Amino acid sequence: MTSDNIPHLEGDEKTETTGWNRRAFLGAAGATGVAGLTGPVGSVAGQDGPIRIGAVYLLSGLGQSLGAASVAAAELTVKRINEAGGILGRDVELVVRDHEGSASTANQHFRDLVQRQNVAAMIGLTSSGVTLSTAPTVAQLGVPLTLTDIGTPFITEHDEETYGDNAQGTNVHFRTNANTAINTYAMARYANENLDVTRVANLGPDYAYGQQCWEYFKAFSNALGADYEYVASQFPELGASDMTPQINTVTNADPELVFTSFWGGDAVTFVQQATQQGLFEQATDVFDTLGADPTVFQALGDAMPEGVNYSSWYWHSTYDNENNRNFLQAWNDEYANTDTIGIPSFTGPSAWSALWMYKRAMENAESTDPGDYIPELEGMEFADDPRGSITIDADSHQAQAPTVIGTTSSEDDVPYDGVGLQPSQSISADRQTLTDLLSQADTDLPPGV
Repeated sequence: MTSDNIPHLEGDEKTETTGWNRRAFLGAAGATGVAGLTGPVGSVAGQDGPIRIGAVYLLSGLGQSLGAASVAAAELTVKRINEAGGILGRDVELVVRDHEGSASTANQHFRDLVQRQNVAAMIGLTSSGVTLSTAPTVAQLGVPLTLTDIGTPFITEHDEETYGDNAQGTNVHFRTNANTAINTYAMARYANENLDVTRVANLGPDYAYGQQCWEYFKAFSNALGADYEYVASQFPELGASDMTPQINTVTNADPELVFTSFWGGDAVTFVQQATQQGLFEQATDVFDTLGADPTVFQALGDAMPEGVNYSSWYWHSTYDNENNRNFLQAWNDEYANTDTIGIPSFTGPSAWSALWMYKRAMENAESTDPGDYIPELEGMEFADDPRGSITIDADSHQAQAPTVIGTTSSEDDVPYDGVGLQPSQSISADRQTLTDLLSQADTDLPPGV
């Protein structure tokens, strides 16, 4: 979305992030430690009462379904953590806020959560623009924010010497989902190895996420040796009700593969109108970054074509392991016979793991003080993730998390009328692989892993 992932910020909402990279933050913290920047953190070890964790997501407007799905996963996780004894013998309390797609609103929530609600940790967000614009505030407050919905690689890139202002990682930002570099690398590799196409076009939302996805996909495709002719690229306005002019422009370019980066409501609008305009019949394939989500497929129903390659950060039937089975059982037990969809969103495991990792880090440190438990998060291997074991890179704070690629199918067992996904591959990537490919592509895009 990250990010990248949701409404683009108006100019007066955006704040300057340059200078609040990881090294600058560490220098500012100095000998006072992380908590010293904000005064005492209310949930320090030894204090009575619940340990509060802030959850800041987009819960209104275009991306509300994704934000709500993440909150549902977080609430389920907190319930299970409390059933397992809480953290350091204390119950955990989730404090939820809606950032409304606004950096200024998110900054207000972050300050309130840390300075008044005394949270010991935070999770979020649902917008890459908001993530990057609020990075200085989050870094200054000094309480970790683990990103569970964000795509932009910039926020977990620490190599300023190579990537300059595109390296905006901080000491307190972590991430448990695959970022856009991992996502588009997986798609480019899959397309190059499995799709017999040469003419490629793009359709995506007109803001940072859509534009970055296309640039990363081209960079990786070129470096992998795909001999593509890029015949058209169109960016409908984010939240556009009518995408037919852009769809028709792409259709008229006669592409064999159409790369798209729509998600949420935009993915629904695109599929409905692209089907009406015959795009799925003309192109050999339409490949989407984060379209494989149960809320999207449920909304589309029979309008979603079968046999289309879609990707995402997670799909419930991809992983046949005990952790995933336990996660899905917990979800079903909690949300059966409710308005919450019966299978998790693609952000479900990243929210689930972020909170369990906070528990482990605080208990290993025997403290809820960020200065004590942040080192425990750096380099942590978490073997209980539904996607399989993930590891947080000690420098970038990015999890080595996978991207799922599959084919839309009515054969998948889903609790709604419509298609699911028949998973084909689960692909992850390390820093060396992505760095080498981006270097070959002669781009300043960072890997962020």
